[in-house]
Amino acid sequence: MALRATRKVTHGICLTALLAGSIAVPAVLAPATAVAADSCPSGVATYVLERKPGLLSVTPRTLRKYVDSDPKGADADGTVFDTGFTGTIGAQSRVFAGGNGVIYEILSDGRVKSYKDNTATGGQLLTAARTYDVNWTTRKRVWASGDRIFSVHEGGKLEVFKQGDPLTGKGELTLVGTLPVDRPAVVAFTNADDVWAVGRTIYTLKDGEIRSWAYTESGTAPVLPTAGTVVATGLTAAVQAWSPGPGTVYTASKTTSADNPTTVKGYTGTPLALVNAEVRTGIEGEFLPDTASCLTASDPEVKPHFGAAPDSTGVSTAPAESDPDQVTDGPAVVSGKFTLGDGNPAPGLPVLIEAVNTGEETEGETKPPVLGQTTTASDGSWSFTLPDTLPADVQAAVDQNGGALNVSATAAGKTSSGVPLVGLDHPVAAPKTPATGKITAFAAAASSEPTHTVALIPALPAGATDPGATDPTPEQAATTYAALRESGAVDPDEPTPLWQSDRSLLSEDFNPYLVNGSDISAQKVTPYGSENCYTLQFEIGSTHAYTVVGEAHAYWDAKASLDYDTKMSSTVDVAVSSGSNWKLGGGVTLGGSAGSATGFSKQGPYFGRQFKVPIKYTKYRYTYYCGGVARSSWKKIIAGKYDIPNGKEASRMGSSKVAKNDGPMPYANSPRANRGIVERNTYFQLSSGKSTKWSGAATAFKVALGASTQYDRDHKQRIDAGSKNGEHTIWGKNGRLSGKPGIFYSY
Repeated sequence: MALRATRKVTHGICLTALLAGSIAVPAVLAPATAVAADSCPSGVATYVLERKPGLLSVTPRTLRKYVDSDPKGADADGTVFDTGFTGTIGAQSRVFAGGNGVIYEILSDGRVKSYKDNTATGGQLLTAARTYDVNWTTRKRVWASGDRIFSVHEGGKLEVFKQGDPLTGKGELTLVGTLPVDRPAVVAFTNADDVWAVGRTIYTLKDGEIRSWAYTESGTAPVLPTAGTVVATGLTAAVQAWSPGPGTVYTASKTTSADNPTTVKGYTGTPLALVNAEVRTGIEGEFLPDTASCLTASDPEVKPHFGAAPDSTGVSTAPAESDPDQVTDGPAVVSGKFTLGDGNPAPGLPVLIEAVNTGEETEGETKPPVLGQTTTASDGSWSFTLPDTLPADVQAAVDQNGGALNVSATAAGKTSSGVPLVGLDHPVAAPKTPATGKITAFAAAASSEPTHTVALIPALPAGATDPGATDPTPEQAATTYAALRESGAVDPDEPTPLWQSDRSLLSEDFNPYLVNGSDISAQKVTPYGSENCYTLQFEIGSTHAYTVVGEAHAYWDAKASLDYDTKMSSTVDVAVSSGSNWKLGGGVTLGGSAGSATGFSKQGPYFGRQFKVPIKYTKYRYTYYCGGVARSSWKKIIAGKYDIPNGKEASRMGSSKVAKNDGPMPYANSPRANRGIVERNTYFQLSSGKSTKWSGAATAFKVALGASTQYDRDHKQRIDAGSKNGEHTIWGKNGRLSGKPGIFYSY
């Protein structure tokens, strides 16, 4: 069944007082300057001081500028989008926003630097304005509103400063007055989860409750009430809150999912109500709004953008989809190339061609079906044509796998110094279906990848102790690359490294060819023999992993859908190892039954998500025999069938961080040839060809694996354009929409 979610709701929290639509200035303060209607913005900058979860921040951090496109409506019809502008903040610095595009940085030595955001006029995000020779190292919390800066000491007292030039951040900072630590408001500010201000009203978030505190001044003395007014309760998951201006509140809620670590929700109205339960997801960091003194409604007919609207001149309508059921005829051939570790060819090695087991459980040592053998040529290349008639058990497996045959190609030998090496490739073959004499469209797509060039790697000598035989400890597993990906510390678009360890984080200069202190990468390799070579496999164990098999996007005035129905249609990396370090090499294609229809339907606007299904993974040990003698051994991690773990979901949503690829800046930076327009009230879908490859699509046995999907009528990415008059633009990630886009993004 499809997963569905409701984006806009107006219930779920208890609201006991409304948030004022405007801020009244008490008579004891200087009267507010009248604000012209056209100076009230319909979009407000929101800065985010980014952080990478799971990593200790010891290097400078990034301050990124977003724009809230519908602040008055709490993004009921808008979003918070990335402008592409960034600045660098010290690793130990603290930052707060002062409004009017002024940003303050408290340096590690206590000095305060002010900056002006000049991006709207073509300048930098952090244009230096002034450095204040003060010592604010003991400030526990600092926030600002207009010409007032509020500072709570570690010891508890509140200081209020006046900024002499709040429009530029260059004015003098003068102390207005202080309040002692025991005042109720100061205690509340000190203990709050978050504090912010709009005009002369200060707000606190504590344990899911928002209170407002009216701030006034009597002479040089700050004045605050003895108790705050409750604005909202029941926001139990909120860890941050802020206002882009009067009448609107946003909260950021943490989740336990690394795929969707933060959800921003929008509240507005009289009384204050939740109007958008998912303004934005996946942004990690501290939100710092450039709060305005007043707001005006945005135009829902205008697509969000910052500065000049991205140019769509010459962009044509997205092409009609091709026939997803087209069948290709041709010989069932698998081929590839093996090299030495230094990249030179590995000629004259026998290549054992076997069928891969992708789901059937085995007991004890079993012999994979041998399809034949070939030999590497002088350039290391090899090729093998499948027999016209496959063994009965192999043909049955092919029939159950959508017509695709997973093949293992093994080249083995030893170096001049006696170190055993093995080359392991896993191409996909497309044999003809006996009943039709044709290959299936699924098998044709799965086998269409370019041939692989695979380097031989060290194997274990037969009978040697496996250094990775024992499971890693929890402490070891927590330091792996796979663990970093699962924690959300790695961008989902970052390529998976070729080598990984299942019990540590490998260095970037890791060299698998250092054996006993010598680099063997260039040593000549000779075969063990050319007759009677085969492998025996032994199942070590199995595990389940939710694996990315789809992704869909819809930005302004659009809805995203993804179908992954009835059967599997994906290719997943195979990992190989002779110890605790694993290398990715080829993949297996899964086309078996999935039992039910999964996916999601018409999500959006402003939506981008990956999608996952549960797959069973098996770890095997292989022993290589030649001439009747055991020569070497290694291990593999192989994806098997769709399999729902007991008590778990049939599918689940994946990372929302991929939504960063949508919107005005990614569109402006996309290749023009990859773009297309989806006419209003129509749709576009990918239902043929192959998806992009998702790096780190799954983690099995502490190793991150990539995956891709073959599109067809049951496996597709779709976008439905709405009825608004603006252009609904999309673009292919990897190429033209009429070619091999992989996936498409939306603006």
